[in-house]
Amino acid sequence: MKKVLTSASALYLSFCQNAYAALPTAVPPSNGAANGNWLELLKGYIKDASILLGLTLSVVGFIWLGWIALADINQARAGRKEWGEVGVTVIAGAGVFLFVSYLLAQAAGVF
Repeated sequence: MKKVLTSASALYLSFCQNAYAALPTAVPPSNGAANGNWLELLKGYIKDASILLGLTLSVVGFIWLGWIALADINQARAGRKEWGEVGVTVIAGAGVFLFVSYLLAQAAGVF
């Protein structure tokens, strides 16, 4: 029984080493931390994650603005809102979210 397990384990390991060899390497952070410097590497990954989070926040804000604009357009078509209110909502919302996106882009360079 031991010989069967040993030969099965050896066969399994020979197949798995080929699979492990094909794994991709991890992508380094965008700031290019020095080799072996774990703190700089961790800082780089945190910076990249915060930039991604900020961009995600900005995209979600624009999608939310689009949803509100479509809801206001439907209400204006039904006669419950004036078209001027729709225009003010869209222009003011776009201005606010463009400003927020600008601030997020500026904050990305602070790290």
